[in-house]
Amino acid sequence: MKIKIFLIVALFGLSINTYSQKKSKNKHTDSYNIKIKVAGVKDTVIYLGNYFGDKKYSIDTATVDSKGEAVFKGDKKLDGGMYLVLFPSRGMSYFEFLVGDDQDFEISTDTIEFYQKNIKVKGSVDNEEFYAFQKQLNEIGKQLHEIQKSMKDKKDDKEFIKSQKEKLKTLSKQRELLIENTVKNSQSKTLITIVNLMREPKIPEFEIDENITNKDSVERIKKYYYYKEHFFDYVDFTDSTILRTPMFQPKFKQYISSVVIQIPDTVSKEGVKLIEKAKSNPQVFRFLVVYMLDYNNSSKLMGMDRVFVDIAKKYYLSGQATWAVEDSSLMAKIKERVEKLEPNLVGNQAPDLQRLETVDKKTISLYDIDAKYTIMIFWEPHCGHCKKAVPKLYSEYLELIKKGVDVEVLSIYTQIDREPWEKFIKEKDITQWINAYDKYMFTNFRNLYDIYSTPTIYLLNKDKKIIAKRLSPEQVQKMILKLEGIKDTTKQK
Repeated sequence: MKIKIFLIVALFGLSINTYSQKKSKNKHTDSYNIKIKVAGVKDTVIYLGNYFGDKKYSIDTATVDSKGEAVFKGDKKLDGGMYLVLFPSRGMSYFEFLVGDDQDFEISTDTIEFYQKNIKVKGSVDNEEFYAFQKQLNEIGKQLHEIQKSMKDKKDDKEFIKSQKEKLKTLSKQRELLIENTVKNSQSKTLITIVNLMREPKIPEFEIDENITNKDSVERIKKYYYYKEHFFDYVDFTDSTILRTPMFQPKFKQYISSVVIQIPDTVSKEGVKLIEKAKSNPQVFRFLVVYMLDYNNSSKLMGMDRVFVDIAKKYYLSGQATWAVEDSSLMAKIKERVEKLEPNLVGNQAPDLQRLETVDKKTISLYDIDAKYTIMIFWEPHCGHCKKAVPKLYSEYLELIKKGVDVEVLSIYTQIDREPWEKFIKEKDITQWINAYDKYMFTNFRNLYDIYSTPTIYLLNKDKKIIAKRLSPEQVQKMILKLEGIKDTTKQK
């Protein structure tokens, strides 16, 4: 196995070793002593690392002597989880092992590439069971891969495909049985924790009344809710071991971004529910809070900034995120971001902008506009993107009017020098919508609508609630046409 890069960094600004260390009842109460020996590797440096979230971290180094032996030693116990030994001299190859209660042991093998086949362990039940489990799991995986490949090669042979599907079912059951038996019989708490992360909820068959309309849909919905509610049945959120595996973060990500319906309020609610489960474990608690705070940045869906606001208010601004409280700079940035996002979250009532002055020197307020849809665009004529977006939106607006849509545009100039603004309006002939600006900078529109770049476009409904924000001109028309049930006849390029 190979990795492109081995990260030697600290998570969230703290060293991995600052995390609390669990005590063990073995003779090395406060230390670890791990001997590594790989045939053919000598007179070089190797690294000890672990998984954390979706990354790998280096936490120790050791020198391989002329006999090919190296020892990782430390005066503090390592946190439980899946660790790895990295060999820079072998193209960054590595092998994995477990760290549990027993932290005085030896691992030797005659090759890195096929280490599982010939590996030997002394003094670690965790790793004896881990390698035995991996060998069986890999054998099943190899057979599954071969069958899937053969099905692809003979995809037109229906009888063959049918027979192979039965084999797949048999192998899947073998894999499931292996996992269940390992959890049931293993003496290694660390291995049980890791294997449990691989388990999926078993969805029962639901009896649906034959007379119910859309029986299949009802059954699918029941199965979905069962799957969602039982997704983490085998995961202990109070055990920080789950963080030091390559399985937990992908599983959590799958749940939050795929299993949970992607409605901001729902995502926040489900995230908080899991965070609260982890509250008794500072490491897991912190990991989940940080992950959920950043969810808006990883999601491509509009409106997920509500998740940021919800998590920031509940955990950071309340002081529960103790790791951040002493970082006044970080807290100030989070507070400022919440203040700028909260007024303009999708679904919220749009903040009123009063006493704007129009290009013909009249006064208007946002809530004076009486239309089923109100489009707001914040722009300025020296902005390169605005020079293209404003005329484009104007064209889209006229098209909507022709289609009979009750829509108005409040076009807001973000500066105060009238001359370039009036010149642009005249040159582009954008006179049929409302052109206005905040002459005395009275409205605080930049903070209320989070205007940090231009152009910025919002779409409001008849009650001035925010339907969408940060749209392109093309997206505005498409969204309104969809809401109106009007076929979009725009030619696709």
